[in-house]
Amino acid sequence: MNFIWLDINASWSHSSLALPALHANLSPAVAQACNMQVVRGTIKSPVSQIVQDVARLEPSYIFATGWLFNINYLNEVLSRVSALCSPLGIFLGGPEFLGDNYGFLSTHKHITAVFKGEGEEMFEDFITSLLRQDSAWMKIPGFEYLLPDNSSCNAQTSASYRSSSAVTVKKFSDIHFPEESPLFSWDKSFVQIETSRGCFNSCRFCVSGIEKCPIQDIPIEGLRSRLQNIYNHGVHQIRVLDRTFNGNPRRALQLLVLFREFAGKLNFHLEVHPALLFPANESDSVGKLRDTLLQMPAGLLHLEAGIQTLRQPVLDMCARKGSCAQAVEGLKHLCGSSAFEVHADLIAGLPGYTYQQLVEDTLELMRICPGEIQLESLKLLPGTWFRQNAADLGIRYSPIPPYEVLQTPAISYEQLGKAMTLSKILDLWYNDAKWREPFSALFADPLQNRAADSGLALLEKLIEDLHGTDYITQPLSLENKGILLYRFCCKYSPSLAPLVSLQWVRNGLSIKKEPAENFVKWDFKSGIPNPLLVENDPRYKYAYLDCNGVRFWFSFNKEIERVAPCSSFAQTL
Repeated sequence: MNFIWLDINASWSHSSLALPALHANLSPAVAQACNMQVVRGTIKSPVSQIVQDVARLEPSYIFATGWLFNINYLNEVLSRVSALCSPLGIFLGGPEFLGDNYGFLSTHKHITAVFKGEGEEMFEDFITSLLRQDSAWMKIPGFEYLLPDNSSCNAQTSASYRSSSAVTVKKFSDIHFPEESPLFSWDKSFVQIETSRGCFNSCRFCVSGIEKCPIQDIPIEGLRSRLQNIYNHGVHQIRVLDRTFNGNPRRALQLLVLFREFAGKLNFHLEVHPALLFPANESDSVGKLRDTLLQMPAGLLHLEAGIQTLRQPVLDMCARKGSCAQAVEGLKHLCGSSAFEVHADLIAGLPGYTYQQLVEDTLELMRICPGEIQLESLKLLPGTWFRQNAADLGIRYSPIPPYEVLQTPAISYEQLGKAMTLSKILDLWYNDAKWREPFSALFADPLQNRAADSGLALLEKLIEDLHGTDYITQPLSLENKGILLYRFCCKYSPSLAPLVSLQWVRNGLSIKKEPAENFVKWDFKSGIPNPLLVENDPRYKYAYLDCNGVRFWFSFNKEIERVAPCSSFAQTL
């Protein structure tokens, strides 16, 4: 028998942990008996090539993990493989199957069963049953499938549905971890690990909020050896998959002490709940955690700060712990450090969240100045509370992946489209460090100012101007971003256009192009003292720009830098 794992990821840089996590928990005898073979690809791989690669192995059983970004691709491949090879069974698992799977199984008859939940502890029994070619696997909790109903008196055979609750691992610290499997991918730029499993939160948009289960931690000593092993394999970036790193401040402190041992060797991506840094009832551990975070060595941490919304009624609807005020205070605390970069997020389409509120919250985050602002639309994931109660909440969403919200009573379809234009605008200018400063300055006035030239009005105008244009759907070069932003400033806020011009030159872009049109070329005839002058060296050229009472000087020498300035000087007028 040939056991085939179809490993389809969103991109080459990402690698699902499902295969090595399950395979690591097979005994050597069972692992050798099934001899799992892997066909790898991404959602951009030619479907025909993946089908050919699977069919060539003459599969008896096929396994795959499905989630919202790869499930359509998997269905395309598996429907063809099923028709071509007629395998004995096709089994799927993953986040895509945490809800009711009757509809999926009814319309995808080539799928034998789906598994709901965490499979490490059951995988040995499952594979053993397939090796014996018996039906014992059908009694394992977590599997859902359709069976012919032999008791039916109808001429047409009906189908019965075997449902199950999601399975959770009983003792997380005892399982074998993914890196122990020979099928673990060491050729990626980063490695994902869990230091704990479970989530104290119950967010209604998240699959971790479906089942309330206790948090299980891995002992620190076991983590130390794993991190050393990862470093020994030449990987330097660790993405910690714990749902909320600082849910338990004492545990978070222990982990930071451990991570510090790898300063200069590894970089850790962590998901932090900023509101929990300033809780209503603060313990000594919380204060110590705040201080410790700011004392971490530069380059050791990268923090993802979950914000979602700055509107308390919307956050309450999400059933997320912590308040918006606490989250803002925590985010400001984190952004006050230069030792690590902080990314913050907002979610468009949350129940009760209006378009106007979303734009204002975006401006508020820009003023706090995290390293990146991620704005995404709400996805109604299978099994989540929002998905199950969408009709009662008046939420309309796409029935096909990625299940994005299309409309709510608080935000229209058109406004959600504009929200995604705002998301692109953030990616183009705010999330690009080379344009963030002039872009943020354009919208820096207080929110209370709603005049035609206020930051809020200007941001809304930028959204209106770009919505539905090719600028949003096509990639833009560094130069084209600058030209577009400069023209917008000239049209709607001319006093700020020089800030774009300054950044244009600092970015090493040509002083001969439009955004640098107000620079003044200097020569001896001008009679203006030049603070950058290199005497008797004709290779140097000079230009300056007056901006807000400051004269910015730049020198250029093509033998040193082809376009970028060689030196600069700010002179108060």
